[in-house]
Amino acid sequence: MDIGVSVGPYVDRIDALPDSFSFVELAIGEGERPLAVVDADQLADDLTAHGFGAVVHLPYRQPLATPVERIDMATQEYLAEVLETAAAIDATTAVAHPRTRGVGDDTLIQRMTQLSDRGAANDITVCFETLGYAGGLSLDRVGAAAAKADAAICLDVGYAYLEAGTDGIASFIASYGDLVEHLHVHGARHRGDTHISVGSGDVDYSSIGPLLHDVAPTTATIEVFTDNATYLTASAERFEAVYAEPGESTTDTEST
Repeated sequence: MDIGVSVGPYVDRIDALPDSFSFVELAIGEGERPLAVVDADQLADDLTAHGFGAVVHLPYRQPLATPVERIDMATQEYLAEVLETAAAIDATTAVAHPRTRGVGDDTLIQRMTQLSDRGAANDITVCFETLGYAGGLSLDRVGAAAAKADAAICLDVGYAYLEAGTDGIASFIASYGDLVEHLHVHGARHRGDTHISVGSGDVDYSSIGPLLHDVAPTTATIEVFTDNATYLTASAERFEAVYAEPGESTTDTEST
């Protein structure tokens, strides 16, 4: 599994990132880093110069599925532009929020399928994120919708733990683990703190790590909201330590 780090829209932070990470997750598009100011060629050069691959987080403020098909189709067309930009920086994974407004899951599944197909046309796997704790669909609803849409999942470990605990994550993995291609990894506390250093919150990574190892996702992003390289590196090391199989050293699994 490759481990990367999120910088959100702050692409200027790439130069200061530890070279132990395999990729950078970037937030591109409306509300984050507008396409009009994204120089894909320069961004690709910067990533390559530091030996980083790329994952792109798609815009998430506009719901993916609404009662108005014309709005949904405009959203799809815009996200297609973002995916084309993602392809131009050689991203192979994109994260999307399966948000809805005023419609049932049938419409959402259609929109997820359409977006997945648009990603595939650019050789990008679109992973739909679990955000129940943050006001999104519950774990089970995301899993069921992704299964029906034949789509991939981004399991946000911190949010999933606050939503359903270790047992809930285990149940989710038992049902939908084969769809989990990407992880968001961060510490969190029940009092509401999220995206803090791994190991500094309530998330029981020592119990969750072996469950994730069995899933064997392709990539994991350290989604800790800081530009402090020490905290980012320590979070990755702590996650690697609990992700390793029993008796397996972290250096055996290290891919960063």
